[in-house]
Amino acid sequence: MTAKAFTGVLTALATPFNEDFSIDVAALRKLLGLQRDAGLHGVVVCGTTGESPTLTPAEKDLLVSTALEFQTDRFRIYVGTGSYSTSETVSVSKHFAQFKAHGQTVAGLMVVTPYYNKPNQTGLREHFLSVANAVPDTPVCLYNVPGRTACTLQPSTLTAIAKEAKNVVAIKEAAGDVRVITDMSLALKSAGLSNQVTILSGDDPTFAAALLCGASGVISVTTHVIPSAMLAIWKAGSEGNFAEVSRLHAATYPVNTQFFCAPNPIPLKWALEKLGCCKNILRAPLTRLESGEISLVSNALESVKASGVTLLK
Repeated sequence: MTAKAFTGVLTALATPFNEDFSIDVAALRKLLGLQRDAGLHGVVVCGTTGESPTLTPAEKDLLVSTALEFQTDRFRIYVGTGSYSTSETVSVSKHFAQFKAHGQTVAGLMVVTPYYNKPNQTGLREHFLSVANAVPDTPVCLYNVPGRTACTLQPSTLTAIAKEAKNVVAIKEAAGDVRVITDMSLALKSAGLSNQVTILSGDDPTFAAALLCGASGVISVTTHVIPSAMLAIWKAGSEGNFAEVSRLHAATYPVNTQFFCAPNPIPLKWALEKLGCCKNILRAPLTRLESGEISLVSNALESVKASGVTLLK
């Protein structure tokens, strides 16, 4: 049975590049296979972890087409389609809602709050409704990440959008503040929308705490390297075993924190090369991890291994 869209433990997938900055399709397939075989519930391609602002439309098609080779009922492929332009976001969302490869269509779309423009709550409501109404048969996950967009989606705006657009089924909440998770959860309950809209943590350091505050899953960066432990946190939280959630939170905390010592995905790409998954190549304006940061990430990996956490092989 196919799981409900945007549930469980998902990876915000990195985009591997070759030395000439073209997409490394072989490494992409390796990453996808590793995530699927680790038991995760899916990936989001063409998000900011995948360096989406630097990707061309043809490259995005290649990423999605390749990812769909790996889609199963248990491992779902989602696509980031958001931008700072409503018309562009609608166009891209319609494209990927209709996109088909290998006999598969994507399981849903993730749409970030418009960055740089800083729309007010009315603008956000109209933006997201325009997108959701353009793809009425496709599940949509809203994405609130004010640290990157300088724009914050308020709980009342989320509920107003979800009441009008029933295909809005999730929110990735990445403010890094569990009080926001709580506010979103309480607002959804009050509006009778808890069964429609799932809250996914978008902040790995606070994922465990988010499960206590109303989140029921995660769209993660560190699942690239500690998928089993992140799955175990989710499973323990789902079972109400919060003593185990606490233990695993402490064990994984070094990686879940230090992978953000520099802008994502800079530390991730360094770690993925060390683990033999892809080259440590990023597109400008991102640059490689610097010497002081390397020691932080390296020590974090060693620390979690010493705590019994298994790294991806």
